[in-house]
Amino acid sequence: MVPDNIILHFTAGRSAESSVAWFKDPEAKASAHIVIDREGKITQMVEFNRKAWHAGVSRWADRSGFNNFSIGIELDNPGRLTKVNDRFYSWFGKEYPKEVVVEAKHKHEKSISFWHNFTEKQIDSCFRICKLLMETYSIKDILGHDDIAPFRKNDPGPAFPMESFRAKLFGRQDDTADIYKITENNTNLRTGAGTTFESIAKLPLNTEVEFVKSKSGWFYVYVLKTPAAGGEPLYGWVSGSLLKKVK
Repeated sequence: MVPDNIILHFTAGRSAESSVAWFKDPEAKASAHIVIDREGKITQMVEFNRKAWHAGVSRWADRSGFNNFSIGIELDNPGRLTKVNDRFYSWFGKEYPKEVVVEAKHKHEKSISFWHNFTEKQIDSCFRICKLLMETYSIKDILGHDDIAPFRKNDPGPAFPMESFRAKLFGRQDDTADIYKITENNTNLRTGAGTTFESIAKLPLNTEVEFVKSKSGWFYVYVLKTPAAGGEPLYGWVSGSLLKKVK
């Protein structure tokens, strides 16, 4: 393959070593190009010009099947934690101290939950790898698994500083996405840039959408907090005249 995207994940595993062993097992039917442990140690599992099985069913903007053109980076992290009284546990039953717990709301969820943190060494190693990959390949974007498979996957989650990480890599001054609100009730979300295209959905007044790209006065957007039927992300075209920028 010719990679043009990087996808970040957390392993949701017990350790980097266990994740490496899992990816080496053909029965797992899962793989990633890179695993980064808590100390920032890097293990390469797959050559960067070969496809790895890290994205699964995936879509972002007008592209799907991200295994075919993306590099997968896994950061050792158990992911979401469960609070029992004043103690925190992973899905596999290991207890973690309060010092590593981040209390935050995932961007695709309404309620606050608990997440294991990432270390500075991990984030620094990930940054250096991404920088080198950007210098070697024509990398268009760096996304989370929760971007390309929202409502199905939640990694790397809110404990990872995705917006500032991407902004620093791409040299952007603004580290936030462009968010707009729908200004008229029952606004059509269409399959193409124009009124002749089919309507996918009717968006209520003040629905928030994230800008992806524009064409001839129309905006291709991702609808926030409104999963489509079956849990699939909802994308489509909206007339720019019916949008007001929020941030």
